[in-house]
This record gives sequence, structure tokens and C-alpha cells, in this order.
Amino acid sequence: MLACGTAAAQSDGKKPSAPRPVSKFLPFSEGSIDGFPSVQIDGVLKLTQSGNQITASSLDVCFPSDSLSLRLDRLAIPLQVQGSTLSGLGVSAGGRQVSVTLKRTGQKESLGLEGTVTLPGHTIRIAQSDLVSLNEDPTSSTAQPDGTGEEDPDDGASVTDPSKVLATVKIANLADLIRTVRAEGGRLDPVGLIPQCSTLRSGRATASIEVDPSRSAALLDKVRAVPGVTNAEFGTVLDHALLIRLKAKPNEADVASILSKAAQKAIPGLSTVSSEKDPSRGEVRVAFRRTLPDFAAVGIQEAITLRAFVWQDVRDPSKYYIRLRPLDAKLVDADPKPVLLSGRADTEGEDDSTASDLNTEMAQQAIGNALASELHGEVWADERWVAK
Repeated sequence: MLACGTAAAQSDGKKPSAPRPVSKFLPFSEGSIDGFPSVQIDGVLKLTQSGNQITASSLDVCFPSDSLSLRLDRLAIPLQVQGSTLSGLGVSAGGRQVSVTLKRTGQKESLGLEGTVTLPGHTIRIAQSDLVSLNEDPTSSTAQPDGTGEEDPDDGASVTDPSKVLATVKIANLADLIRTVRAEGGRLDPVGLIPQCSTLRSGRATASIEVDPSRSAALLDKVRAVPGVTNAEFGTVLDHALLIRLKAKPNEADVASILSKAAQKAIPGLSTVSSEKDPSRGEVRVAFRRTLPDFAAVGIQEAITLRAFVWQDVRDPSKYYIRLRPLDAKLVDADPKPVLLSGRADTEGEDDSTASDLNTEMAQQAIGNALASELHGEVWADERWVAK
């Protein structure tokens, strides 16, 4: 009995175990740089909590390199916890010394954050209330896989686009990729050179490269050999409405005249002005003019540009494709003393637009049908290939 009583007393006196640490994440995006509001701030504050006590903290934040730049920099550092104040020093992805001082405000249901991120020559102020606490780190979903991001469903309808090479490359090796693309005569989309926050967090960028389909296999091999490239593959045609499928490849010398004939059949009143081929992309361009009856007397015409290229199916060598680029159309002034505005006008902040008399979407479809009819090919309609 005595032994049992002693054991019970020891059990009753046992200290309760410490609460298990729990991590919470506070995303924020409101702030300013050098006094100017910025929409480019993308931050996540991690708080590790044991009971009611914050025991650790870290910050992952992207911010503009300066107030005039769209280029982002990123800082990911641990923070010291002193009550509601969080602070730390670190070096950004761009190599700059950065200091951080933040203060948590509000209560459980209405959390806020305010403070500064200070870098040489610039001060970023953070001020946001009504933050939502998350149980999972939102930055973990931004880590890019080795894929390039284009869907390629195996449904029998997907078409590989050998005029486009997509490459995933480490940010530090972007310059190496540029040198290779330049040496091979490709064209690189500059959008991939301006990193987004997700790019900085993953450490990798996706580059889109256009090239003549006849040289794309060689370019793909060269791109795959670039240091830091973790994946490279051909793109996929996402809009089948711009494709004509053929059973035989048209003579390369005849492509411009075939395009011209189809366009004139589809759009009444067209006259061909010129044609050329872009050797870097294998793209044939045909320029047209069309007289508008209402303005024929004053020299106002419509300029239309049709662009297309031909390639052999990567998977099935018995098939070929003509791909049309989106049709360009605009009103032009043929008079020696032009009266039409060119370029951006003062539209009180509205986006610049190109005036055209042509319904380009319908005209594009008509040209595609005319091309398919001329070459005994097929167009994509009602989710299937249809002969014309």
C-alpha cells in the first residue's frame, strides 16, 4: 500500500510536457519603396510558436531593386525575436546588405505587420493589417519542377511545336544560355530575363526560344548542354485554330505565293505588297494592302501582315503543319502628308490600340480554310481534324 501511494504521488508530481512547436505563415504584399507605393512586394513571415510564445522567426521577401525598376531582389533570412519586434541582417540574392525591422501588431483574429527593409540607397516600408495566418508555407508551391510548365496531354490531339524550345535554367547560367541561343541564331523571349518572385525562390527561370523548325533539333541539343539547364524540350501548340495539317510538305519556294493566294481568296480586295522570310525563325511574312471604299479618295488603306511557317511532325514524319501567326491589321495613310496618328497618342492613360476595319479572328479562320482547301489539308474544328 505504501509503495502504491508513493508511485501515485510521483505520478501526480510529474511535470507536463512542453507544447509542441507549431509554425504559422503570414503572407504580405502591401508597402512602399522610397515613399512610392509598390505592388511588387511579395513576402512571407514565418513564426514558430510554442504555446503562446514566439520562439523563432524567418522572413522570405521579394522587393523591387529600386523604385524605377521592375526587376526584383529577394531576401531570405532568420529573424531575432524580441517580444513583438523581429529583426535581422542578411545579404540579398542581388548581393546587397539588407537590414530588417518588423513589428507584429493586432490580435489573433486581426494580425498586422509594419516596419522597414533597408538596403543601400533605398527604404522599403511594410504596413499591412488583417493578415491571414496559414498553416502551410505558400512559398513551397512556387518551387518549379524540372518541367517547363507547358501542358502536353497525351490525348492524340496534342501537337509538338518544334519552332519553340522551352528551357529551365538556373538564374546564374542565364548568360550562358543567351550566348548559346545567339550563336545558334535563335530568338529568346526577353520576358524570361526579368525574374519573378517565384523564379528567385526556385533559383531557376524558364526561357522561351523561337527558332527555324528545320534547325530546332540541333538547337535543342545545344541548349541541353548549357551548364545549369535542368530541362529543355519542344513547346506544344496550344491553339489548334492556327494550324493546318498536311500530308505533304509544300515547296519552300512556293510558301509565300500559297499564303498570298489563300489570303486574297479569303479577304476580298487584297493586293500583295511584299514577302520575306525571317531566317532565324523560318517564318514567312507576306504584306498586303486593302483599299477601303469610304476613304479611297483620301488615301486611307488597311495594311495586313500574314505570318506563317511550316514544319514536319516530330512524332509522325508523314505529317506536316502550317502554323499561322495571329493576323496583324491596321489603318495606314498612303498620302505624302499623312493625317493618321502613329504610335502612342495622349489617351489619358489608356492603353495604345491599333485601329483596324478587319475582324482579324474571322479573317484568320477564313485564311486557314482557304489554305487547307488549296493544299488538300485539314483544319481543327469541333475538337477534331476536318478535311477541306
